[in-house]
Amino acid sequence: MAKIERKTRIATEIPTASMADIAFLLLIFFMVSTTFVKEKGLKVILPKAEAIQKINRKNAATIYVSQSGFISIDDFGINTDQIRYIIQKKLAENPGIISCFRTDRNADYGLMVDIMNELKKAEALRVSFETKILR
Repeated sequence: MAKIERKTRIATEIPTASMADIAFLLLIFFMVSTTFVKEKGLKVILPKAEAIQKINRKNAATIYVSQSGFISIDDFGINTDQIRYIIQKKLAENPGIISCFRTDRNADYGLMVDIMNELKKAEALRVSFETKILR
């Protein structure tokens, strides 16, 4: 009887030489076939001033905020944590006082929020935002 020799199995491997080419072609395919939708977002309609009302300077505490973040109330430089106490003092002297903002166009909005929060803590709820009239 003839002896049958058993052949060893040939190892099966997936060729990886062209794997980078396939991945690159898939990447190009998805880049070309994908469409990007530009988000429209929310449409915001900003209010326009209907009437101009002059505020008597005796009834106003003007808060100036510069582009660099310098804050002053009635031409006295202050820090953010002092706003509450100064406005409370002004409210005690004159309960009808209005806090007027006059800010630089490029002032930090986060600083404005901090000032508004300090005004809220001082219970100074009458606030005016001063603007320049463009003609």
